[in-house]
Amino acid sequence: MKFTSRGILKLLFCLLFFVLAQGGVFSQEEKTTIRVGLSNQGFSTFEHKSASFVSPDVASLSDLASNTQLEISPDEVIDVKIEKGLFSVSSGDKTILEEAKGPLVITPKEKTGIVNLNRKGTPAYYSGLIELKSVKENTFNIINVLDMQTYLKGVVPNEMPVSFGLEALKAQAVAARNYANRPQNVYKNYDICDSTACQVYYGINSQKEISDRAVDETKGIFALYENEPILALYSSTAGGITEDWKNVYGYNNPSIQPKPYLVSVCDDKNQKFLKTEDEVREFYSNKTLSYDVKSPRYRWLVEWETPELEEVLNKTLLEQSKAGLVEPKFDGSFVLEGLEDIKVLKRGNSGKALEIEIVFKNGTYKVKRELGIRRVLKKNNAMLASANFFVDKELKPAKKDNLEIPDDSKSEAVFSFEKLISPMVKHSKSPQKFIITGGGFGHGVGMSQYGAGYMASLGKKYDEILKHYYSSITLGTMHKEVAYNPYQIQYKSEFYRPKNSKQKYILKVSNPKRVSTIKFSINSHNFNPDMTGYSAKVLGMDITKYLKDGVNTVIFEPLDAKDKSKTLTYQIEVINRE
Repeated sequence: MKFTSRGILKLLFCLLFFVLAQGGVFSQEEKTTIRVGLSNQGFSTFEHKSASFVSPDVASLSDLASNTQLEISPDEVIDVKIEKGLFSVSSGDKTILEEAKGPLVITPKEKTGIVNLNRKGTPAYYSGLIELKSVKENTFNIINVLDMQTYLKGVVPNEMPVSFGLEALKAQAVAARNYANRPQNVYKNYDICDSTACQVYYGINSQKEISDRAVDETKGIFALYENEPILALYSSTAGGITEDWKNVYGYNNPSIQPKPYLVSVCDDKNQKFLKTEDEVREFYSNKTLSYDVKSPRYRWLVEWETPELEEVLNKTLLEQSKAGLVEPKFDGSFVLEGLEDIKVLKRGNSGKALEIEIVFKNGTYKVKRELGIRRVLKKNNAMLASANFFVDKELKPAKKDNLEIPDDSKSEAVFSFEKLISPMVKHSKSPQKFIITGGGFGHGVGMSQYGAGYMASLGKKYDEILKHYYSSITLGTMHKEVAYNPYQIQYKSEFYRPKNSKQKYILKVSNPKRVSTIKFSINSHNFNPDMTGYSAKVLGMDITKYLKDGVNTVIFEPLDAKDKSKTLTYQIEVINRE
């Protein structure tokens, strides 16, 4: 290993440009690069005290604070630690870097591995840069900085089974691209995490040929509502009816506005929303017509013996009280006993439980929001698959002396669901067992992944899948702002057009500030329309005839000096031919 100066300035420039691109005027435009926070083996933390790295080829390690760069030999393992805010790096028993302020950046030729970190049973390797940035005095983040397309190739096959087919994977790729480009202020040192808290990202070793193709063949394409990228939420299985965003994420919170594209959708056009308990029971008791029907969680049943569920609820009600989802709060100062009932008080359009009441002999508690409900009703330490359910109770018989049973029925079974209890039999109030029957897996908002897979098997294209689950959307590129700049830096958008596409592609130029002259090209076809006297704020131009199969490029030149105080924006919208 040796000190070199090669590449330091280039690396610093790239990182500086990336930081600038994430703020200022570029912050609302398409990200071409993304910063991913990498967690530990169990996904329990993103703060690391130490880590070891290896690359199959020559790589470099740079300390950006001191402009120091080290060369790493192929397959050489380097160990990184942090103490009192300073990094130290060793190779074997030799210390090669001390008291480095960082950030440290590992630049591989192709990929970097994190030693003893496995994803999907294989060693975890990542393309792009690995940045190590301190969080506290004795912990640091591991951040993978890479281009968006490569990132998505490490997401799509881990969020959706590749067996679902190309068109379903394309829909997943668009949804994942939308999600990765969302505005966020959650994390300090990175844009997005690698776990189920964001999108599952397992790096280069998890990539598959068909999912790579899905990412490539949707390059630059987003799901849009009123020309802006949507929050493209998705879950495993909706159960036949998706749920309204407001009911799940804004329940009982008037400050949260609805999202018109994330509203409830029924797979069966003849199916109506579930308004009554009988309708919920009927729907989730049967495998009705739905795109989700092939999901193993399409319909399910969970049951608890009452003592088992009481033990669970004593823990989970305390946990969710701390999260503010239980009224009144349960502080755990006494034991909840004599579980008598679980009632659903409020439901969403899919029948999803939004508020429940849990009745004990010594206390009654309300649990709000679907996630809180699922986390309260745990079985084997796993939360409920979804909040789309109804509850049955199996009651204990009362003492024999209190039974009013005809002589000829004494041999009949005395256990039955509450709904089916014979009026001839007296039962105690305390249930012996609770049975929850339901459907779906996940929050149920937006695209159902199993539904997308089934739609693809029926020959549906990815745009049809997306438009089924996200109401009133269009597809197209994100808008890009064009301004004057003295460096003559061009503004470029790239997007993929499928072979034999029957759709039209419309270039939309928003020009409310009346820019006088614009210059742009479409796959080397040059245009220079004079905007003088043009009063409309938005120019629409059918550019389909200038496009080719595969990746297409639209380039706008910076505005002329006479328009230096003005800006315009452009984007491409994909529409179906009438």
